[in-house]
Amino acid sequence: MTIVLGSAVLALAAARLVPPLRAADETLADRLIAGAAPAWPQHPGIALVLFGEDSFAGLACRSPVDRGMLAEVIVALEAAGVRAIGIDVLFDQPTLPALDERLRRAMLGASVPVVAITALDQTPLTERQRRFLDSFTEGLPRGHANLAKDRLDAAVRWHVPFGGDGTPSLPAQLARAGGNGGNLPVEPFRIDWHGRPDAATTPFPVYPAEAVALLPKDWLAGRMVLVGTALAGIDQHRTPLSPAGSSTPGVEIEAHVLAQLLDGRNSPRLPLAGEAALAVLMAAAGVAVAMAGLPLWLLATAGLMLLVGAWAGAAALFGAGGPLVPLVAPSLAWAGGIAAMTAQMSLRERADRRTLMRLFANHVSQPVADEIWRERATFMAGNRPRPQQLTATVLFSDIEGFTTICEALEPEPLIRWLEGYLDAMVRIVGTYDGVVLRFVGDAILAVFGAPVARTSQEQIDADAARAVACALQMGRELEALNRQWQAEGLPPVGIRVGLHTGPLVAGSLGGLRHSEYSLLGDTANTAARLEAYGKTVDARSSRHCRIIVGDPTWQAVRQAAGDRRTALPVGEVALKGKTRTVRVWLLVDDDGTHVGGCPPGGDEPCR
Repeated sequence: MTIVLGSAVLALAAARLVPPLRAADETLADRLIAGAAPAWPQHPGIALVLFGEDSFAGLACRSPVDRGMLAEVIVALEAAGVRAIGIDVLFDQPTLPALDERLRRAMLGASVPVVAITALDQTPLTERQRRFLDSFTEGLPRGHANLAKDRLDAAVRWHVPFGGDGTPSLPAQLARAGGNGGNLPVEPFRIDWHGRPDAATTPFPVYPAEAVALLPKDWLAGRMVLVGTALAGIDQHRTPLSPAGSSTPGVEIEAHVLAQLLDGRNSPRLPLAGEAALAVLMAAAGVAVAMAGLPLWLLATAGLMLLVGAWAGAAALFGAGGPLVPLVAPSLAWAGGIAAMTAQMSLRERADRRTLMRLFANHVSQPVADEIWRERATFMAGNRPRPQQLTATVLFSDIEGFTTICEALEPEPLIRWLEGYLDAMVRIVGTYDGVVLRFVGDAILAVFGAPVARTSQEQIDADAARAVACALQMGRELEALNRQWQAEGLPPVGIRVGLHTGPLVAGSLGGLRHSEYSLLGDTANTAARLEAYGKTVDARSSRHCRIIVGDPTWQAVRQAAGDRRTALPVGEVALKGKTRTVRVWLLVDDDGTHVGGCPPGGDEPCR
């Protein structure tokens, strides 16, 4: 859950605070608005009257707009029965006095509301321009035409309905004039761009200024009309509606905002709460996919396909009239969930591997190490092996007369001699898939059938057979070791081995500073007692080895290997520390090196 929430929060923050990501988020949303918006009919309550290139063809200058012509447009619109007129032309300097006065009389004397634009304090005007603007528009309802542009790409996506001094915007003032002022939003809001019926039809009817007087009156009657310019390089702005390289006239932007205010619409973009919920779901999905343990190439393919499907689904949903789903933050959350969970699993895997290698590293064969790692999920918990009950065969070996040898050798040759012995024995245990758990001086404790618990009796019997084969090979290995040691002037040795099969509790004991994999239960104790009991048995399994096995081990070996092994009955014996007697066998090496007074296959107990 921490990874899911963390990925979602970081994704949402990055999509808003990291400039390239925020720009990508806005740009992708723009592309959906421009290319996937559903078809809408032209707005029935708004029309645009524009001064374009043709309008200025017969005029002496392009700027300021000819105020005599503008006055004629206002008179014609009033006569057509429009609902209100918004003049998106800034009157910040005088022209011919007669034309200026004519325009003022037309605006002030109109029978319908005429809204002029003013400039907020941040508009770059001289003091003289501001004085003229205030004087020229005095007595008229006014609204600012300042556009809120994104600092990253200068695109217009938001609208500010009221300036810092309380001045309403042109669309807000027109909405008031049209009788819809009670529902005006106070805070800035995202623009819900009005759609169009088809690619060839504009969202609002657009008429050239010079043709207004010739239009049928019912084309304009009852509409709110915005009057402005559509000139290249003048009052043109980047918006989501602008294809690459084009722009949108400011007066058309005002028309989109006015339509939104009149209709009471909100932006179709999914609100923050919905985006956050989607980010959480995507992060959770990413975590789930990462936990599936897919190969890296398959994980990358699945991740890419889901993102492609999500983006295609978002476009289809928006095209069907649904909300505009911003997918940059959810996509980041998806990728973050995958990456974070993969990293955590990798760190956990490394921690588990360190734990396992610390417990078993140098004392197992590669197949056993692979099995331990492959099956770690079955016995690992919290970066350490979980306690589990299993059935295994325990091997305990000791060197005969080790104390005497220690007294006879100097420390350096003693350690070198012991290292050679232990290295050879560990190698043999690993060869038979056993796990050496620890050394106690010269003693070796090993187990066959742990830490991966066996699930069938056949597997348990096979472990016992491998343990017996290992013990026999340890005795054979001493033949070569003793010859080598004698040549080096070192003493030859014999060993005793105790083997017992039965239930165990296995797990990691210790704390953070030191831990080791331990076996608890009667089986491990019995194996140690059998090794010690070997001191009382005169016969040997081979020239340098006595192997004493408990009856459960011998019966398991017979099940696994048939009669290929030979053992002599020692009898029911009372082992030290145990109240019940244990049936014991002396294992005999099959190569005929058995030494002692008990013939192979004898029925009498061998002592």
